[in-house]
Amino acid sequence: MMLKYLLPGLAILSLGAAETFFPVEDPRPGNWFVNSVRHSRPTAEKFYREKLDKLDPRPVRAQWAELYHQMIEQRFVSNRLEEEAIEKALGWPKGDFTWHNHKFYTRTGCTSWIIAPDASSTGACIVQKNRDYTGQNLLSVRLFRAAPGRYKVLTVTDLWNTGAGAAMNEKGVMIVQNDASNKDSLYRSVTTGCIFILRYIAENCATKDEAVSCLKEFYRSGIARSGSIYLIADLNSGAIVEATARRVAGADLDFAFEARANNLLLPGMRNSVINKRENFLKGANRRFAASEFLRKTLQEKGRIAPQDLMRLARFRDPEDEKAGYRQVCMKNTLASTMMVPDRMFPDFLSVAFVALGPTRHTVFVPIPMGVSKMPESLVDGEWGTAALALAKKLPLDHNRLPEFEALEKKFIDEFFTAREAARKLLLTRKKNDAVK
Repeated sequence: MMLKYLLPGLAILSLGAAETFFPVEDPRPGNWFVNSVRHSRPTAEKFYREKLDKLDPRPVRAQWAELYHQMIEQRFVSNRLEEEAIEKALGWPKGDFTWHNHKFYTRTGCTSWIIAPDASSTGACIVQKNRDYTGQNLLSVRLFRAAPGRYKVLTVTDLWNTGAGAAMNEKGVMIVQNDASNKDSLYRSVTTGCIFILRYIAENCATKDEAVSCLKEFYRSGIARSGSIYLIADLNSGAIVEATARRVAGADLDFAFEARANNLLLPGMRNSVINKRENFLKGANRRFAASEFLRKTLQEKGRIAPQDLMRLARFRDPEDEKAGYRQVCMKNTLASTMMVPDRMFPDFLSVAFVALGPTRHTVFVPIPMGVSKMPESLVDGEWGTAALALAKKLPLDHNRLPEFEALEKKFIDEFFTAREAARKLLLTRKKNDAVK
């Protein structure tokens, strides 16, 4: 019976030769995106086209897209060309994909945490994000190099956009974003969404400091929307950046860990917070619960391991839940992404552990940066759809969770064993064998 709970993980993995695979690199602009959505086009494309017509008439969409292209022409010309290539491949009218890509998808919300190297069992930063439902449930994991000169990136995001809800690159740079409850009335309508920023930073920045500088420039130059909290890290250090349209503040992570939900907390940002107790408490309970979990883990074990963070991603307090407090893992949690860079071979052995579905019904699947192909079921929305259906069919109670996690632990332990075998092969320059 418990194997059914693992269906979105182990059953799809066991397909073996029957599984189709998605190539990591394709030289044609935007082809990685067009290929990834091809199975969902009969249903999803009609839905999005209808939404476009309801929200704005075509002339308005074209005008908005032109303003956007003018804004990013100097800085992001390859991204503009990519959007135009995707638009052409889909057969959409001029400007419609840009409107859809930047108006539909702005931010990804939820709860995130970051572990510093001295508290991490790996000796490098770890960044993790839980993703809750925000109206889009076709989820995709993509590992790709979009254009020459950009870094190879792994992103977890909604299938029908080109951005990222969480991103890691081959240098070990990681970035995630949460919404921030704020009272800032200045809202720039013609700007790029935060998910575009995450992907852009991952593709173009080699260090945490570069990423922080790039992010701040996005806001200062008016290319970003308001109300976001970013966790950014590389192998050696992490940072938190809080931003609204009016102001930006950042702080390096010089302590063991930090967890964030939706509250602006840095000095200089607190006066941007919505001053309502209920709004503060919505984020505060999740942040406190995650921080307490991490504190106890560090106190008991001395280090925080990836397997500990898998438990945190599923954490719910039954009493708090009864009282109506928001949880780290909520009933509408869609996915969790944990990014674990490797110090020795960041471009090859860095790994993202992704539960691409409700975290209490879906195993964390390891995706190393070194692979050249991705299981297509992870890319095209099939995996997450199966996980959501399973969550409705088989509710998972608190008492069954240890049994589920024991099966998952065996799966993850086997992966770590294989990864260390690959490391030995890389040290003897047997890269092809390491890939296998």
